[in-house]
Amino acid sequence: MNLRQLQAFKIVLDEGSITYAAERFGITQPAMSTLIGKLEDEIGFALFDRHKGRLRATPEAMQFFEDVDQVLNGFDKVVRTARDIRDLNRGQLRIASFPGLSTGLLPRILATFARTHPDVRLSLQTRSSIQVQEWLASQLFDIGIAELPVDHPAIDVDPVSVECVCVLHKDHPLAAMDVLTPGDLARHPFIALNPEHMTHYRLKKAFEDNNVTWRPQIECQLFAPACALAAQGAGVSLVDPFTAAEHRDSGIVVRPFRPSVSFDVGLLSPSLRPRSQLAREFEALLKKELQKY
Repeated sequence: MNLRQLQAFKIVLDEGSITYAAERFGITQPAMSTLIGKLEDEIGFALFDRHKGRLRATPEAMQFFEDVDQVLNGFDKVVRTARDIRDLNRGQLRIASFPGLSTGLLPRILATFARTHPDVRLSLQTRSSIQVQEWLASQLFDIGIAELPVDHPAIDVDPVSVECVCVLHKDHPLAAMDVLTPGDLARHPFIALNPEHMTHYRLKKAFEDNNVTWRPQIECQLFAPACALAAQGAGVSLVDPFTAAEHRDSGIVVRPFRPSVSFDVGLLSPSLRPRSQLAREFEALLKKELQKY
């Protein structure tokens, strides 16, 4: 007994005719008769008898059909599931990110992804870069975004580097300049990230290389509060371009800084299991957005 025989049985039952059933099944009438005959031989009882020129299901056939129908419906469900997975219309995607991207850029990308994949379940969790690394190393998430460096044998890393930009109040004396340098910033209050952040020492070195003294007046942990402080006129700050873009409407202006100070992030994936097609598509969309910066 095989699936094709069961499908043939159902179609003959629906049509009440071998001829019509064969046309619907896409085979010849003798081939359809052979399928039904072999099925009857295997199960040991007749499925149809003739009544006034039409095939009529036997009582045994109707009893048999109750289970056959469940099998065929289950198979159809399997086919639909496989098609949905193939077409990326089903599944789940778990993403973990450090705060810098999870408050603006990632929600926009996720919203776009959700519109084109309405039956895919999406999860976005925000934690520190260290916690994101731990989650990815434990294979708990499909995609992670964290500040570099990341060095773990259970994590694959695709690095992305962007240039930081200066943010300052729109009425700040330096707002009229097209590009800012350490010399321009020396006489103005500066808002820096904490010393353990990669940009702190890179910015400090940029000032030292230009023989300019750097004395931050305010320190904070994240780029977002640095932008908020700049919007309040508390000083100038150097932040990643993603966060700067999210605060453009808060009363700040954004200016390039030279020499450039890079901000390095990594797109992380668990290395102990293959990435799903959904994860690959989302990564491609995310990288495309990151390239704009």
